[in-house]
Amino acid sequence: MTAAARLFARHGYHAVGINDISGELGLTGPAFYRHYPSKEALLIAVLDEAITTHLEDAVDLVRSIQDPTEALHAVVDNHVHFVLTHTANIQTWRTEFRSLPPSDRHRLRYLQRLYTEEWVRTLRELRPELSVEEARTMCQGAISLIQSATEFQTRLNSDTLGATLASMALHVLIGAPVAAAVGATP
Repeated sequence: MTAAARLFARHGYHAVGINDISGELGLTGPAFYRHYPSKEALLIAVLDEAITTHLEDAVDLVRSIQDPTEALHAVVDNHVHFVLTHTANIQTWRTEFRSLPPSDRHRLRYLQRLYTEEWVRTLRELRPELSVEEARTMCQGAISLIQSATEFQTRLNSDTLGATLASMALHVLIGAPVAAAVGATP
């Protein structure tokens, strides 16, 4: 799935063939079909695995941390880590989501909404003055801010980039001061 996500992100779903994916793994084209019935099934598996694992991680974090401030920091940090380590999955989601059958699109969008709602519940514990829609909008904005790192090149190392993105997202959500990007290259 990692090789497929990388190829889909780099070349586009429609430009990548079964032989390209198999060749990346040192397999023959027919060997691919022992694992997935089609390229579309592989695309669905790539996106499904990414959102399912990410959702489960967020739920575990929120449930295991009693303090809402700590929980929000942990969810933000987890999302930053996910974005920096699963860039190809996010790029594939963004560019190829429309290639999925409608039933899979609806199911994966539902999981994405559940993920966002973990952020919303946590934020509203900290900021009960926010309506659900205000909190949801702020959380979606913070998530998008973090994911924007998949759309640009930077000379920041991943630690500095991650810390900067987390700081910016927390500022959006709770007004935390934005930390300077230590070691940033002008």
